[in-house]
Amino acid sequence: MQKPKLFITGINGKIGGILHAGLAGTYEIYGLDIAGPFSDHIFEANVGDYDRVLALFRQVGPFPYLIHMAADPRVKAPWESVLPNNIIGTRNVFEAARHAGVRRVIFASSCHVTGAYDAFEPDKYLQNQPDPRRISVSDPIRPDGDYGVSKAFGEALARYYTSRWGISSICLRIGVVLGDDNPRGHPWFKKGWLSHRDLVQLVTKSLQSNIVFGIYYGMSNNMGGFWDITNARLELGYDPQDDASFHDGSAVTSEQ
Repeated sequence: MQKPKLFITGINGKIGGILHAGLAGTYEIYGLDIAGPFSDHIFEANVGDYDRVLALFRQVGPFPYLIHMAADPRVKAPWESVLPNNIIGTRNVFEAARHAGVRRVIFASSCHVTGAYDAFEPDKYLQNQPDPRRISVSDPIRPDGDYGVSKAFGEALARYYTSRWGISSICLRIGVVLGDDNPRGHPWFKKGWLSHRDLVQLVTKSLQSNIVFGIYYGMSNNMGGFWDITNARLELGYDPQDDASFHDGSAVTSEQ
């Protein structure tokens, strides 16, 4: 049986690479990035270049699924980078997806959409309550910088493209994804960690869900975690397998 096509922007980044490896058994994966390696399935492109993005989508297409990861991922990225890469680039990707006939977009939003609930620098991460109230998607957005603002823009854009153009959109407010998959390096990591295998599961559930539009926090089953993932459990069937509080320092596989 032929695998469905899946396109990932930012495929060579940290999270893009985890998803590429974790989803390759289920999907025929294509992608773009500004940095290599490149191949006949992975193309060099900047999401700020609308014509290039649309041309690639049409070259690969038709494909039903798109994961939009490409952005300046720095929490303190300057506005001069956030505007073209995270705001204009995200609009370019959604608009190209519309013209290419994409049915579902998974938008990589961020916990920084509500990051200011945890205060601003230099006091950030200093809340040490044993069981603080978890922030849910029902709480008003409260970005903690231009990066968080750009991700809130992406969520609004996703809502618009679902309502106006019928593109199903799932926005994932991704928490702390670490290259070594080990949350023991900082107390904040233990409250916001999303393990590699839980990340792959959450995205898989999002791709396969019948939900037309939704916003969900991406976090493992962490004791004392920052965010409420109840709606992801109920609506997507997300069942996180890992808890940073019980992590022994060894890597967690992303295989499903």
